[in-house]
Amino acid sequence: MTGDLVLRGGLVRTFEGDRTASAMLVRDGLVHAVGADETVSAVAERGARVIELRGRTVVPGINDAHLHLAWHALSGPEFCVDLAGAGELAAVAAALAGAPDGEWIVGRGWRETTIAEFATGGAAPSRAWLDEVTGDRPALLHHASSHSVWVNSAALRRAGITAATPDPPAGQIVRDEGGEPTGMLVESAQDLVARLVPRPGRAERLDVIAAAMRRLNALGVTSVTDPIVTPELWRDYRDLHAAGRLTVRVNALLHWDWPSPTSSAANLRDALESASFGGDDLLRAGGIKLFADGVPTHCTAWMHRPYPDGTHGDLVTVGADLESRVDELRQLVAAAHRKRVQAQVHVTGDRAADAVVDAIEAAAAADPWPEARHVLIHGTFLSPAVYDRLARHRIGVITSSLMRTHSGPSMVRTVGESQWALAFPARTLLDHGVATADSSDAPVTSPDWRRGVATFTGADGPNPYGPPAPADRLSRMEALRLWTTGPAWMENAERHKGTLSPGRLADLAVLDGDPVTASATDLLNLRSTLTMVGGKVVTESAVNG
Repeated sequence: MTGDLVLRGGLVRTFEGDRTASAMLVRDGLVHAVGADETVSAVAERGARVIELRGRTVVPGINDAHLHLAWHALSGPEFCVDLAGAGELAAVAAALAGAPDGEWIVGRGWRETTIAEFATGGAAPSRAWLDEVTGDRPALLHHASSHSVWVNSAALRRAGITAATPDPPAGQIVRDEGGEPTGMLVESAQDLVARLVPRPGRAERLDVIAAAMRRLNALGVTSVTDPIVTPELWRDYRDLHAAGRLTVRVNALLHWDWPSPTSSAANLRDALESASFGGDDLLRAGGIKLFADGVPTHCTAWMHRPYPDGTHGDLVTVGADLESRVDELRQLVAAAHRKRVQAQVHVTGDRAADAVVDAIEAAAAADPWPEARHVLIHGTFLSPAVYDRLARHRIGVITSSLMRTHSGPSMVRTVGESQWALAFPARTLLDHGVATADSSDAPVTSPDWRRGVATFTGADGPNPYGPPAPADRLSRMEALRLWTTGPAWMENAERHKGTLSPGRLADLAVLDGDPVTASATDLLNLRSTLTMVGGKVVTESAVNG
């Protein structure tokens, strides 16, 4: 039997310009031909497998440019209590009562604006309330943003946190009027407790990561960038690859300090000396992850305009004062740049974005590297003057469309409706010629590209804080490119994937409808009936012939 595979009788959207066809031929893991049914069938070898599309649509495999694959895998119900749907404290208590057995209770997904008692200002997260629900069993509840945790007294005791414990650099132990810890730990302070939570064993970790990849395959996802890959996680991915268990291509951004967002330039330089980058088409270390600031919901994003409490947020880099923290940021970027390593930098505040672009410009001026493709992750708020600079220096931006619906009420609470309307400015980025990709940031949101496309095109339901204003919306094709060709550019892999042109990797999804022309409702319900990675079918339903 030949290895040829013919898909015919449908709509093949190549994403190479506006080119479409009715059939394609896959050979040796690559797209070999695209064209009319008869033309493609004529060049296929005898015995080729034929899939009758029956009007279905073939698109390039979905590439999530910012998805915490292992975190997403380990946030399942066997490890973690899902608190995203808790609308009041009673619902939080009920969910925690069903926590999996184990030494610790771990939860994820709560927000102040979705829990009624917190949203009205009548209460705030406290260890006293959590103690009543969890008793002496240590508990750690991750905020939906992953930039803070809510813990009980047992967890604080395990970590040795008292009123006398100083705040760590770029972190805060929230305290009551008497100076006692309330149970809220923000930014780098999370690490004081999070590092104590036992991790699943290696075999179990590998199994759940592999299962998560198969779930992504079912959505048509064929590639992801995991933006925080610790040395242990890098070993896990390599083990999965060696065992032939990777069904999603993984572009890893190495990181050595998480759960603290704070990295020192000195430590980074040491880490880069021994780190290895590169890999193959399935698994590669493509760069590093850095943090510039926090998040607007916690007032830790560094903004030009003040928050309601009069603060502006700050950088999370090392330094006793602002000047030294700005200098440290420049040194971090320069360390990666000198090693010819891509730096993808978490940045949500407009003032922080200005500082990161300043750092990239300074690194490029001192040591020209025309091929550099440094990236701003999120780019939630950007200054008007920064767009041309981003385009001029070929700095990419990875937006987070799904946060518009997931985070809207929380963001409006801290930055106001007028500022929130400017968040994740994909329209302006594209209009200025800035390389742009979109992402889910799972498990912060659900890894659903369909909802991301719907959000940026203005079709994502009634949430008033969701889709952008009509003038800021994207066309369907523009939004879809943010999940295909845009991420490929971020990986410096556009010559290999992101389109269905001859010679490209045969990464594709066969959808039961056309995402370009589907109604808003149908778009959100599209299914991949077949997903292929490098010519290998990783998901297939019974409707395929």
